[in-house]
Amino acid sequence: MFCLSARAQTSVSIHSIMTTTGTYPLPDSPYLYSHYGSEVSVTGVVVGVMSSGDFTGTIYISEPSGDWDSLQATAEGMPIFALQSLNSSCAVVGASVTVVGKIVEANSIVSTAITAANTPGTGMQPTSCTVNSTGNTMTQSISNTSAFSSFGGALEYTGMTTSATFYAVSPTSATLDESSETATSTGQFWATISSNSSSNGHLFRSAGIAGDEYVPSSAPSTVATWSGNPQRVLIDTTTFGGSPVNITVGQSISCTTGSNIKVGATAGIGLIDYTLGYARLLIFPTSVCTVSGSVATSTSAAADSTHFHVGTLDLDRFYSTTGATSGSVAVSSDAYTRRLTKAALAITNSLGKPDIVSLQEVQDQATLQDLASAVNTLASTSYVPYLEQGNDSNSLNVGFLVNSSTVKVDLVTQVEKSATYTTTSSGSGTLWERPPLVLKAEFVRTGINYPVTVVDVHLTPRTNIGDSTLGADVRQHRAAQATDLSALVQSYQTAGENVIVAGNLNAFEFSDGYVDVTGIIDGSPAASSAVTLYEPTSSTGALTDFVTSVDSTSRYNIIENGNAEVLEHILASSTVTNDSTASASLASYVSAVTQPHFTADFAAVNLNGSATPAGLTLHDGLVVSFLIPPAPTTASVSSSSLNFGSVDIGSSVSQTITFTNTTSFTSTVTISGITISGTNSSDYTETNTCSSALASEASCTITVTFAPTAAGARTGALTIASDSTSNPSLTVSLTGIGVSVLSSNVDSLSFGNIDLGATSAAQTVTVSNGTTLPIALSSIAISGSDFSITSNTCGTAIAASSSCAISVVFTPTATGARTGTLSVTSISKGALAVALTGNGVDFSAAFSSSSGSIIAGFYETVNATLTPLGGFSSFVSVSCSTTASGSACTPSVSSLTLSSATTVPITITTTSQKTVIGLSGVGIGGNMSFFVLILSAFLLRRRVHNLPRVLTLLIALGIMQALTGCANQSAANANPTQPGTYTYTLTVTDGVLTRSAVYTLTVTQQ
Repeated sequence: MFCLSARAQTSVSIHSIMTTTGTYPLPDSPYLYSHYGSEVSVTGVVVGVMSSGDFTGTIYISEPSGDWDSLQATAEGMPIFALQSLNSSCAVVGASVTVVGKIVEANSIVSTAITAANTPGTGMQPTSCTVNSTGNTMTQSISNTSAFSSFGGALEYTGMTTSATFYAVSPTSATLDESSETATSTGQFWATISSNSSSNGHLFRSAGIAGDEYVPSSAPSTVATWSGNPQRVLIDTTTFGGSPVNITVGQSISCTTGSNIKVGATAGIGLIDYTLGYARLLIFPTSVCTVSGSVATSTSAAADSTHFHVGTLDLDRFYSTTGATSGSVAVSSDAYTRRLTKAALAITNSLGKPDIVSLQEVQDQATLQDLASAVNTLASTSYVPYLEQGNDSNSLNVGFLVNSSTVKVDLVTQVEKSATYTTTSSGSGTLWERPPLVLKAEFVRTGINYPVTVVDVHLTPRTNIGDSTLGADVRQHRAAQATDLSALVQSYQTAGENVIVAGNLNAFEFSDGYVDVTGIIDGSPAASSAVTLYEPTSSTGALTDFVTSVDSTSRYNIIENGNAEVLEHILASSTVTNDSTASASLASYVSAVTQPHFTADFAAVNLNGSATPAGLTLHDGLVVSFLIPPAPTTASVSSSSLNFGSVDIGSSVSQTITFTNTTSFTSTVTISGITISGTNSSDYTETNTCSSALASEASCTITVTFAPTAAGARTGALTIASDSTSNPSLTVSLTGIGVSVLSSNVDSLSFGNIDLGATSAAQTVTVSNGTTLPIALSSIAISGSDFSITSNTCGTAIAASSSCAISVVFTPTATGARTGTLSVTSISKGALAVALTGNGVDFSAAFSSSSGSIIAGFYETVNATLTPLGGFSSFVSVSCSTTASGSACTPSVSSLTLSSATTVPITITTTSQKTVIGLSGVGIGGNMSFFVLILSAFLLRRRVHNLPRVLTLLIALGIMQALTGCANQSAANANPTQPGTYTYTLTVTDGVLTRSAVYTLTVTQQ
């Protein structure tokens, strides 16, 4: 990898080594390659000395202000690893030193110092150091926030100072002394430059491999990835010797440079460092820091009597004073008491005293018993502990606390303790360090208890999952655990059990891009193209992961390296329904999911106090509330149908059915309603003895009575509603036939078209008594004013097996359809009805004009309209008459079939008093003068052009008239039409109805 030819010592500047440009950019540095095996000499001002952590004794030197190159791509400071142990006089802030040594990557000094995107820090491994002077000041500072916008971006700012307000996305961490259970603050927490108020002060993890994690070579090119939140920076208030700052998520920190500072870096609050492979800001001990802002809101679950609650909590190495046979730590009595108190507070107040608590990382049964006693004393509960030793080398196990007052335990058993998996090297490894613990229990409820199967799990952690050497087996191990758990859960579901999985899956609610552990367990694994190691699921009955219903800004129960994440889960059957225990799947009864936040957001030093549960563990736990399903009561009826057969109208028949509470355990079923519906519901009535709750196997009776009101099939339905959970509604079909003892030979009479005012021919209804006894009649009546009875031989009774006759006629009083009913009603044997129909018809006649005028001897034609009314359609005769002498009126037709409005022309003629001899009609002599007069009037009115010629013509015509008058004499007609006013009457008749119309004509003489 490196050039093997050694070179002589070279004196170089800091920014020549710490550059992100050129052939060998950071983290490698040009001098890491081109001067391999050789030492270089660097001079700078000491601006900070690491007093704690992995690089204790490392100093930072900075380029003197006069030597800055002002290039953003180069840093003006660098770490000198472990210089304090080489020459303590060089490890003094403000000293100008010349250091000789080799340029190396930080992970060659501390093997674990490499994380983000394979970008370890760069610095010098010194062989000698000389102090040139003391009391020097370096004032360089940057304000470029891009230093925290990408992984490795802070390399080019190594050793440089900055000032900003930072917002905490994780609480201050601490180192733990387990024997005393005390935490010492590290003064370190993850933060961002920009506020995260919109996300509740947090940075959240997303699906896939993060930008600061490694993508294995075996991963598909389409594997899911996400940014990894590169804006995170670790604020370190103690490494340079300052006092620790303890902070809570949601708070901010602002620092200022202390007064009267004369040496070191005076223009910033801290130094940018990359020795650990990620961005750190090492706060100067001379900086004055102020914490402000709100603290993340804590949420808590609440117990109640109508729900059962299941919770889970990882207690993080919960040891007792005795310790265990291997791998555990015996803690002091005071420390143990304090942890028990804090755990009891967490279970009581934050988790809300769940009926079942699934716990992880507990030492043994005795330790869990102590915790049960502490909670019972604090909360007045009745928890009973259950724990089995597993395979964990640190004596950490999973266990249950079960409230015996609400839950009946049937069985607790550890499974898969001896199971193994095949490692990537084809070896055999223990599958479960902490084997699943299975609780089969019943939630107490009225009637019969509700059974559930709860599986407490704690999967192997993700540690080294992306490591090039160890990662493959970590992935293989986690995938094997997930598939094993999936098969285990499905076996319970196949047996009809409702299953809850509660514990620390060490997996997110989505795929991490390496192995989709949660997806394999709940039945929805990520596609093989999106994950490094794909494994199918055995969960054919899907599980619901309830943490996904938590609001996105509260969906976390641990914070790791500044990322808020979900590791603890509660899942439950969403497709398995056991009708003997409930009417729906377990997941459908969820009413609330509570994600408490009592410790993950708070500084780790809270472990030292016993007033709150904060600091107890890194985990917040999770609680799910299920509605207690009502006990599955059942009921039945003795028959699903009642057939009453044939029943005389006026009579009734009753039948009885039995309603029974068929529940096999102690329970009650109460009827809430009995109703009758259906087409002929009014023919049925019911009475019952079901007024109170029925105990198991108890019954009541319902009597249904059928009283037909009409002949023929009569149907209905009896519905019984109850609080039975299995069959809350039972239906009994009702059928019967109504039989009329009175019968008629017809159901209806139709009289057809009858002229208005006329009476139809009589039609007869024959009424028969089909019984062997006389039937007394209460009435014989007709509804409808157009119909009437003309004869009735029935009298007041009809003899046995005999008949009588009733004759009906139709006399329409109006046009159109007319209806009525003939009703024959008996005193005790029902009634019959015969429908009556007929149609009243008519027609009208009218002249188009009521009057006119004419000169005797002329004729005219007028139109008459004949109109049918009410559906009239029949043959009619048409005639016309007048009182005028010498005149006549003649219709164009004498008869026709009238079915629609018809126009009939009527011709009227008149006779003049005289006639011209030799001429017929109007004589020339007799009428010439008239013609002349008419022509004159016309021409004058038209104002004819060349009027003199016209007048000449008229004079000639007058002379002609005189001559002809002298030559021919007029004769008188024998029967002339005298001048006067006359009437002409049009008559139309169908033989029954006669309708007429009158026309008035004025006749004038010639």
